[in-house]
Amino acid sequence: MKKIENSENIVPSSRDEAVKQVMSAASNILVFADNTEKSLREKLERKGFDETAINMAVAKLKAAGLINDARLMRSVSEYLADKKLYGRGRIKLELQKKGFDRALIGDEFDSCVSDVDFKENCLKLVKKKRLSDKIKDSKTARSVTAALARYGYGYAEIKYAYTRLLEENEED
Repeated sequence: MKKIENSENIVPSSRDEAVKQVMSAASNILVFADNTEKSLREKLERKGFDETAINMAVAKLKAAGLINDARLMRSVSEYLADKKLYGRGRIKLELQKKGFDRALIGDEFDSCVSDVDFKENCLKLVKKKRLSDKIKDSKTARSVTAALARYGYGYAEIKYAYTRLLEENEED
């Protein structure tokens, strides 16, 4: 058996091995779905990996472009606006729930949703949920307005949708 005289030689190799293990686990996580840096870190910590090894692995993954919170935020924002028909407020809330950094949301959000017409999305949502029948009287109109506000739409967008619905009803 070979005797190890200098213990400093062991530390780098064991650290490298730990980083390899973290990279392998992170790759397995990322194969199934994109993750924010925060969510990936949390998953790796739950698996019991060392924080130093996690930091080194995350830095390598970011350098390789496998973790890109800005790109992922754009993708999630577009999905929530186009498919779920969420308004600005609800999209921001959902991004925070998914673990995106508040500073990143503040800096990048407007560019992520620059192509979205939230007024038209609000109108689409009203039509999709068949809420136009419920805005005939003021009591039910308030409940529809509250529902649209929970979807993240502002007053101007809701007013636009109501105005367009009234115009369409007058044409019929």
